[in-house]
Amino acid sequence: MAIAASSSTDPASNRAPFLSTQLGEVICIAVSAACYFLAIRFIDLWPIALLAPLPMLAATFAAPSRKRAWLCALVPPFIGEFGLWSSESFFLSLPLFVAASAASALAIALLALIARMAARHWNNAAAALVFPIFSAALSFIFSLALYDGTWANPAYRMDGFTALLQIASTTGLWGIVFAMNLPASAIAFAWYRSESGKPWREATGAALALFGLVLLSGVTRLAMSKDKPTVRVAMIASDHEMKYSRTTDEGNAAELLTFYANLIPKAAAQGAQVVVLPEKIVGVTANDRSPLVRILSDAASSSKVWLVAGVNEIGQTPKINGAWVFMPNGALAGDYHKHYFVRGFEDGYRSGDRTYVIGARWGMMGVAICKDLDYPWFITSYGARDVTLMLVPAWDWEGPNAVMHERMSVVRGVENGFAMARSAKTGYVTAHDAYGRTLASSSTFDADPAMVIADVPLGPGPTFYSEYGDWFGWVCVIGSLVILMMVFILTPRSSRSR
Repeated sequence: MAIAASSSTDPASNRAPFLSTQLGEVICIAVSAACYFLAIRFIDLWPIALLAPLPMLAATFAAPSRKRAWLCALVPPFIGEFGLWSSESFFLSLPLFVAASAASALAIALLALIARMAARHWNNAAAALVFPIFSAALSFIFSLALYDGTWANPAYRMDGFTALLQIASTTGLWGIVFAMNLPASAIAFAWYRSESGKPWREATGAALALFGLVLLSGVTRLAMSKDKPTVRVAMIASDHEMKYSRTTDEGNAAELLTFYANLIPKAAAQGAQVVVLPEKIVGVTANDRSPLVRILSDAASSSKVWLVAGVNEIGQTPKINGAWVFMPNGALAGDYHKHYFVRGFEDGYRSGDRTYVIGARWGMMGVAICKDLDYPWFITSYGARDVTLMLVPAWDWEGPNAVMHERMSVVRGVENGFAMARSAKTGYVTAHDAYGRTLASSSTFDADPAMVIADVPLGPGPTFYSEYGDWFGWVCVIGSLVILMMVFILTPRSSRSR
């Protein structure tokens, strides 16, 4: 591997390059910190998310000492993490949040420092790929190790960038993380090395060409998406009497279920064939289960719709967070039990032990509940079973979380080739096609009850990702180990100290 001699000044001007000056560092830190914060706080700002690592990486590469490099790499992601505070304050105290933010920022800084070593001493294309590879690997490992799975993964900030989003059908979430870091890493590499008089064009060009290929494949996939049969789906949610989600009073439960049942004929009158209601609409006990089932059964049969309704079966130990599924003739086809739960708020619930797939006349429909969609490896089992439409009762809460959680579910559809109909209390009622495009959307913040009806095209079915799972995440882990060996074993110790 070629080793380039370092240069501390701009040969054309005899002045210190901008990036290695204190002013340059301060500007780069400030710009990256602002971009990280905005991209985390406002999920739709995907161009800002693409830009965020660029100044941080460039300043880290150019820093004249490792101490200053650590400062450049650590401060921006740490400040950026505070974009999550408005939603995480619901769960975490400020000291715990600061500690978690510091740990996350420290991990990103460590990756940037390893990328710095490659940028300063390698001349080939691998140098610009180090940060994207490590970012994808770390993201993948964290998702497996942490309780909340892929919650708040940076890849979800790309949901609005549908051309880039399509790579998830092949690589899963980890390909998005890799690709979204390519432009910033390549440009930061070129910026630093051009100021230092080192070769950069070939390596940078290779990384940017790879990013271009990812976008081209995404555009091609979108252009080649064929018209599929559609199913008219209604998603209905209300924040009316949310306290009844824990009621043990049959009268209160019946009152709220009747409220929802009266909305179903209105959806059916507009041609709805499937109706999705939110998670945990009411508390259900063993004594009132039969009459409550009857209310929804009568609504489904009178309107001749498939009906999915989330209920909170609290009259037993352990409790069950479930979804009742009714056929158009009113028969209770079965119920699905939620697999993954929100810490603290859902202690004492029994985890489900199976997926739930419905064989309708137009194809296979799957049912899962809210947080289940945070775990890609669980949802791939639906893709493998040829599901083309996913029905999701959910319950979010006001603030950025409502947007984040809704967008997270969208990626599961791209990964596995199914369309998505999701109905959330304190959140959004939305329909998306299998390519991540929004078909219809409303929220309980804007209208209550919130109801949208959309002709949802069935998805194409199983993808490469649903067939082979997290192969790309493991490739990035292996690639990271190889890079570490190259950096710490093959690079001379004297070079590593700079």
